[in-house]
Amino acid sequence: MHVAHRCITVTFIATLLAIVALVSSGAFAQGTLSGVYKVNGKPAALAQVAAYRGEPESGKPVTLLVFTTKDQGKDPKAAFNALFGRYGDAVVVKVFSDGKIFSTDVRHAALDLGPVPSATLFDVVQMKDFKVASGEISGHLTGKVDIRNQPCEVDLTFKSKAP
Repeated sequence: MHVAHRCITVTFIATLLAIVALVSSGAFAQGTLSGVYKVNGKPAALAQVAAYRGEPESGKPVTLLVFTTKDQGKDPKAAFNALFGRYGDAVVVKVFSDGKIFSTDVRHAALDLGPVPSATLFDVVQMKDFKVASGEISGHLTGKVDIRNQPCEVDLTFKSKAP
């Protein structure tokens, strides 16, 4: 009976540690994401969105929205690392507090840019229904463009914890 009690205790502790690991990794803190991101007709399986405080642009505060296929964890350089492939396919948006987009960077396995890992888009992706309230940031990104004759489409609805 004493051995059975230890097995139950060990199992309980292991389960508890697994739950704590999931919570601390941000698995529940990341936002919700739906929609389409594709290049050359091939969709990316974006699974995560997180918002970070960015460096000001033109004297205005900026939020970085980082959409990725892999978990970003709590990487303080998630936007930079996403564009160099650490998190798979990615979209990184620099947005002002009024919802206007400063720039959008895209990385996709189907995008052939030679030695350049990502492309920066200006005035292509638009923000709709942008809100920052109650500690959350949300909106709808849309845009279509050809990048060196490669069609790229972004149509993402998101909600994340505000930075």
